[in-house]
Amino acid sequence: MLKRAYQSFKKQDSFFGALASAAFFLVLALFSPYFFQTNNLLSMQALIAPRAIMAIGMMLVVIIGMFDLSVGSVMGLAGILCGFLLSQGVAVPLAILLSVGLGALIGLLNGVLVAVCNIIPLIVTIGTMYIFRGFCEMIMTSNLAMSLRGFPQSFLNFGNMTFLGIYPMLWIMIALLVITEFILKRTYFGRQLYYIGGNPSSARSLGFNVKGAIIVCFVISGTLAALAGVLSIARFQSASRYLGQGLQMDILIACIIGGGSLMGGKGDMKGAFFGTAFVALLENAFNLFEINSLFKSVVVGAALILVVLFDGYVHLKKMRELGKV
Repeated sequence: MLKRAYQSFKKQDSFFGALASAAFFLVLALFSPYFFQTNNLLSMQALIAPRAIMAIGMMLVVIIGMFDLSVGSVMGLAGILCGFLLSQGVAVPLAILLSVGLGALIGLLNGVLVAVCNIIPLIVTIGTMYIFRGFCEMIMTSNLAMSLRGFPQSFLNFGNMTFLGIYPMLWIMIALLVITEFILKRTYFGRQLYYIGGNPSSARSLGFNVKGAIIVCFVISGTLAALAGVLSIARFQSASRYLGQGLQMDILIACIIGGGSLMGGKGDMKGAFFGTAFVALLENAFNLFEINSLFKSVVVGAALILVVLFDGYVHLKKMRELGKV
């Protein structure tokens, strides 16, 4: 039975990400005396949860054969907006809602430009990445940045309290992973995304609302990136110009390592989590073993190349079996 379960899991898209993250977990558990210390485990939660929340949205976009490089900037701008609203005395629920709504609007902009205006996602999301990162820089280098302090205690408590030793952001991450995995695997909309990613022209000919699905995925991606920004400033008790900076590539790489494919039609929420965990554990390992963090990029890049090569090999093998090559 165990062998059958292993063989079944081995066929899943998330297998490589799960194997890689498990391997890094074992290395850290066995060779670092500091890994299981409370401070390190809490730090890992704060590292993984926002990234995994962003990876959920990114994985949906990857499944339909696209990607969203604006997520880091959306995370930063939403966090700054939330901090500004809170510092001006806006009620905590309304500040959170408006900040997350900003992410949804940016996602809508990305989705419309891609689906309706037929601009390739690379150009659209690089453009919005630079635009909204520019807003972050302008705000945080102005006098306005000095006012982004004095957040309500209830907001700070939400970011730093724990339940069963777990931060609220991690509980939110778990809930989102379960809900999104259910939608992907058990609903018509979720199955439709795989079909669109695997064969968009065929999906259009069958009457699927391809444009609508693209817009929805980008809106979700923007919304979750904004939520990650809000949760991050609640945890770290301040808004920073560096929040989310450069994070988009880590999130995209996590999704690919977790079983997503740039060719579309592949990926799930287990993979989004395991891919994120792999990158986070790698970063934690470099900190614990005091290795130059610059080598992190080398290792992550090498892992990405191996996964993409393997994905290309599997895709080519399937095409040959179908007699298309």
